[in-house]
Amino acid sequence: MQHLTLRQLKVFEAVARHLAFSRAAEELPLSQPAVSLLVEQVGKKIFLTDAGARVAASAAVRSG
Repeated sequence: MQHLTLRQLKVFEAVARHLAFSRAAEELPLSQPAVSLLVEQVGKKIFLTDAGARVAASAAVRSG
């Protein structure tokens, strides 16, 4: 997995929490980002990839 910037992690966290690009974009001062490294989109549903789930779990443990 490539190294992620803090900004990319913040975008990922918002997408992972909302499971929606549009809701994450509303929360952040961004247009709908193309976040594809750690999430998958099937139809209109968004799912975390295995790597994305590991990042989310690790971030939750460290922030909690």
